[in-house]
Amino acid sequence: MYDPEGYSLWFCDYEYNDENTVSFVTLNKVSGFLQRMDLARKYAFGKMLVIGSQPPFKVKGLWVFRGQEIPQFVIDECYDMELYEWKKVDIIDESQKEKVNQMIEDHEPFEGEDLLDAKCFK
Repeated sequence: MYDPEGYSLWFCDYEYNDENTVSFVTLNKVSGFLQRMDLARKYAFGKMLVIGSQPPFKVKGLWVFRGQEIPQFVIDECYDMELYEWKKVDIIDESQKEKVNQMIEDHEPFEGEDLLDAKCFK
C-alpha cells in the first residue's frame, strides 16, 4: 500500500555512533530528535532503532516523507538532520525492501545485533 509517486522512503544512519557509549543517553538523544521533528508531523512517519546490547550503540532510522524529497523546512528547522546520513530507498531493490520490512516490524536480530529499543514517530 505504498504510493511511490506521492511519498519517498529514506534510511538514516547516525554519523557519530562511536559516541553512543551509555544506553540511556543514546535513547534520550533519539527521543529528543523525535521531539524536534514534531514540526513535520503532517509530512512524515518515522521509525528509529537503537541497535546493540553493548556500547557503542548504533542509531538507524526509516522515514516516509510526503513528496520525493525531504521537505526543506524540516532540514532548515531540525538541526539534528545534519547528524544523520540520509539515503533514499530504492523500493525495487529486494535487499532494501527487506530492510524496510525488518525495520517496520522491529525484526530481531537486526543486521546481526539485538535491538535495545525502537521508537515510532507518527
